[in-house]
Amino acid sequence: MAMKINRRAILKGMAGAAVSLPLLECMLPARSSTAQGAPARYAILFAGQALGCDNYAKNESRIDGQSVTEGGHYIADTNYGRGFALTTPLLPLQGMENDFTMVSNLAIPFNANSSDGSAVPTAGAYRDFHGGGCSPLLSGTRSTSPEYVCNGITSDQVIAELNAGQTTHESLVVRSQPGFYVSGYSFAGRQYISYGPGGGRNARIEAQASPQVAYRSLFTGFVPDGDDDAARFDFELRARGSVLDLVLEKRAQLVNNVGRADQERLERHFDEIRDLENRINALPPVVGGQCLVPPDPGADPPIGGDHDGGGTGSVTAGSGYSDEHTRSRVFADLIHMAFVCDLTRAASLQITAFQSHMNARPIADSLGMLPGTVRPARWASVGGDLHEVGHNGDPNNRGQIPSAGLLQWHISHYAYLIDKLRSTPEAGGTVLDNSVIIFTPEAGHGLQLNDGISQNQTHSVENMVMLMAGRAGGLNPGEHVNGNRAHPATVLIAAMQAAGYQGNTLGEVSL
Repeated sequence: MAMKINRRAILKGMAGAAVSLPLLECMLPARSSTAQGAPARYAILFAGQALGCDNYAKNESRIDGQSVTEGGHYIADTNYGRGFALTTPLLPLQGMENDFTMVSNLAIPFNANSSDGSAVPTAGAYRDFHGGGCSPLLSGTRSTSPEYVCNGITSDQVIAELNAGQTTHESLVVRSQPGFYVSGYSFAGRQYISYGPGGGRNARIEAQASPQVAYRSLFTGFVPDGDDDAARFDFELRARGSVLDLVLEKRAQLVNNVGRADQERLERHFDEIRDLENRINALPPVVGGQCLVPPDPGADPPIGGDHDGGGTGSVTAGSGYSDEHTRSRVFADLIHMAFVCDLTRAASLQITAFQSHMNARPIADSLGMLPGTVRPARWASVGGDLHEVGHNGDPNNRGQIPSAGLLQWHISHYAYLIDKLRSTPEAGGTVLDNSVIIFTPEAGHGLQLNDGISQNQTHSVENMVMLMAGRAGGLNPGEHVNGNRAHPATVLIAAMQAAGYQGNTLGEVSL
């Protein structure tokens, strides 16, 4: 019979110094086997970006000051059915064509003749983008004001309620973009994509924007929720350092006050302790099957400073970027292992916020070099922030190609997560076989919501697209489906049903 050790077991060192043991299998309570059927998981990944640029058709761009007419860059510029070609935004999904379905030509209704809140149709958008499209997109419930708030429960929280009490964490809600980045402004609700029952301000679920804190909350059970707790948490992190490092000063004093033979004996002893520490740190902390405690992601990347918001001239180098690439990868790792270990069955990852002002240049300059991204054959860097790229903030690089490259970067994190899930065996298949993973951009590309007149606009709830990966509930991915102007919430309902939801509604939308 295997020995059980309390999960808080520590190694004691000199002068009271201590180092925590890694989380080992014998420290954890037994978890039920999934051999007779794995649980269904649900995740939604969000990109604060539209599918094109203002006043540019789906095949039009301006690269290095030259006009370009070229197809294959708009995300849905491909045939319907199976065997559809991957467009520029979808290139990170090469080799996974049979693992996801793309549903395009989705639309949220709105009243083109009135901007009065009482005139918004069922499950419709209020005529003031960006906030006006938030509620119907995520909760299937109409918006009646420009406020960034969902007026109903969101799909991830429906699944969280469905699995309440069955996992350690009801849901995992995380966000890669830690700051709004525009001087003098705040998120003002743009940072929320998860809402509990009933929706509204009081139902907002705060996303964890620190990969380190998210890691610790999942794998040590400690969640700092105030200044005192955060300080205590920081102390615990530092206390997990090497015993020898913590007692370095006293160690030196001791060695200097003994004879040569004792010095050699002590150094051998310290070397043995260091070797023991290294061997302990190298132990693979297997919990069971494919469930592993992931490596500590280390300190969070520094948070970038603010800028003036806008195009190339107002977004300075070094501002508006907090290495969202690394943050998104860590969060994807945590969602993957939280699903594998059945710590939660519902997750949301907001890669960038609504109306994101993240600096676009670090992504654009590194496209094709950042892991999982593919540099288009015709490409130039693009300046400004993500929001202003859609509004042609860079005079020399505009239109579909720059938009497609930045959308591809968002989708690379989606591809990274589903590839990890499909590479993890489980119950005769893979974890992806028992999951449904949604990707949704914030906006489409078409008739402008704000005026109901202008075409080829980013402030649009027409021609919207969602991706749905996984085979939970018998899903059969691998198609490009024409949504025929169906509400985006219909895709979410189908995904929720695949994850075990017995209803057929989300907010004001029914399937």
